[in-house]
Amino acid sequence: MRIAICDDESLDRMQLRRMAADYFSTNHINCAIDEFATGHSFVDMNNRYDLVFMDYRLSDGNGIDFVRELRQVNERIFVVFLTWYDEHALEAIRLDTFRYLIKPISAELLEEALESFVRLYQRNRKIIVPTPEKTLFLDADDVMYLEADKKYTTVRTVNGQYRSSKSISDFYSEINNSHFFRTHRSYIVNMKYVSSIEGKTILLQNGEKVICSAKNYDEFLKNYMSYLKFES
Repeated sequence: MRIAICDDESLDRMQLRRMAADYFSTNHINCAIDEFATGHSFVDMNNRYDLVFMDYRLSDGNGIDFVRELRQVNERIFVVFLTWYDEHALEAIRLDTFRYLIKPISAELLEEALESFVRLYQRNRKIIVPTPEKTLFLDADDVMYLEADKKYTTVRTVNGQYRSSKSISDFYSEINNSHFFRTHRSYIVNMKYVSSIEGKTILLQNGEKVICSAKNYDEFLKNYMSYLKFES
């Protein structure tokens, strides 16, 4: 996922970046964070970002105006407004703002905002599956696991399965979703569908089994425990 911090105060940007990076690292989530000192430099990037922390007052204009401009090309972007005062909250809410945080940023409130954002973000991710007949755009939430099959990959969903010529390594490099873990060179598992773990065998909710290699076992358990904590 891609996060932007738009704030003309360098120390505020640095602090927020550190807090956000710590959160994503702790929860084993891949994330790129970019900083912008002006609203214009951020808006010029168009729709590259999934979430923006936008300062209400910038040296080159009003954060509200920049968000209105951005929404013309990226209406789905999540916006967290930052300000020293709460008097602008109503105007921000009218823009369908995701969160409104008062400076100095509370670590607890920031963590709550990021957890809510990640949950919503992951529900809407797509996995691109090219097949001989057509290219499918599957909801990541519906994909149970992927299995390497020689030069092909079988994508197992709650509704059926599809065979793709895309390699399992290419799938894993494209999946930007912390629910998925590569347990074995031949398997990528959606932790949402894990029912139990028996040794190095993972039992899924539909009764199917996938393998976890000894090399990946400890890392998988750590990620799965983190996933359970996050979802509880």
